[in-house]
Amino acid sequence: MRLLPAVLVLSALLSGCGAAPGPADPATSAAASVPAAADPAQAVLDASQRFSRLRSFHASLRMQGPRTVETTLDFVAPDRYRLQTEDGPQLIIGDTFFLQRAGEVRQVPVPPGLVAQWRSPLPADLAPAQLQVQDLGADVLAGVATRKYRVRHASAGPDGMLYWIDARGLPVQIERDGQAQGGRYRITLRYSRQDDPTLQIALP
Repeated sequence: MRLLPAVLVLSALLSGCGAAPGPADPATSAAASVPAAADPAQAVLDASQRFSRLRSFHASLRMQGPRTVETTLDFVAPDRYRLQTEDGPQLIIGDTFFLQRAGEVRQVPVPPGLVAQWRSPLPADLAPAQLQVQDLGADVLAGVATRKYRVRHASAGPDGMLYWIDARGLPVQIERDGQAQGGRYRITLRYSRQDDPTLQIALP
């Protein structure tokens, strides 16, 4: 099934590591850079935990390598997800995958714990001591002031990942490189529309 690779890719990315962040908020505009954190590892963990408490978000993913893959994911609490695929938008609500194809809707059970991983950019049980975090300084993404970090931990791969946090203390972009049988690839994941009350996911 063509949908399965997209689901598995997003599951892996959102549990550990893409449209750009939304319009610049006054609190996150490039007019003032995001200051350095006293403890970079704790700042990265705190950002992931704040993200896990969001009521809604939009995530866009771009994977560049032997082939280019682009997809998006929307989340609305407590348990609704919309995944964009080649066959159009597909919904996951609770423990049910509403597979829509050729004008038909089929309900498929979701493996336990699969979608819960999408709520946290880092594994929820990570401790600061398990992270190696390097502060790479202030950066600007699409007019939004951020702080850029290089993050390494056991499940992030040998190269670790790059992690951008805005002035609200939320992750807005994650980037990582990897190696697969087809060769090297780069994945860029961007978050926007955090806690946007207009973001809705209706039953099919």
